[in-house]
Amino acid sequence: MALSHTAPAPLPLPVAITPMAQEHLSEVYAIEIAAYPRPWPFKCFADELFRNKFAHYFVGLDNTGAVRGYAGMWMIHDEGHITNIAVDPEWRRRKIAEQILVHLINHCMQRGMRSIFLEVRRYNLPAQMLYTRYKFTPVSVRERYYADNDEDAIILRVQNLDAPVFRDNFDRQRRALRVMLEQHG
Repeated sequence: MALSHTAPAPLPLPVAITPMAQEHLSEVYAIEIAAYPRPWPFKCFADELFRNKFAHYFVGLDNTGAVRGYAGMWMIHDEGHITNIAVDPEWRRRKIAEQILVHLINHCMQRGMRSIFLEVRRYNLPAQMLYTRYKFTPVSVRERYYADNDEDAIILRVQNLDAPVFRDNFDRQRRALRVMLEQHG
């Protein structure tokens, strides 16, 4: 009988989440190219950063100041729309995306947003597991949404950021993440 040898999960990597700035764009774009089969053009990131008054973009920096992940969202009226969360493929499975997601949710709550939503690929099960752990629920499907392979997008939403069931879960998940990062950081 052959033994299965699976590598242990990498240790969590604490990152400092900070607003994206011009000096981050080249590293962000390198992650975009590595992470997606049809990356956004570089100009889109510059436009989001400097021209879109609804856009809020952040980077996750390791202790050397290197960008390991990034995210963006639009905040319109009382709703947040997460447009992207990406982590450098070499640094995945280190809780970076979760730290960024927690920051985005906090950002929405601090600015009085009532709801938040995003699209996720139908077959991106790790991302779906993360979002559902934070009480995002599926509300609809955008068929053939992704142009690279015609994959459907599942729209996930938190309808009420003020709901006690959401807040209690968010606080519990955020504390568990903080403890994990402190133990390994």
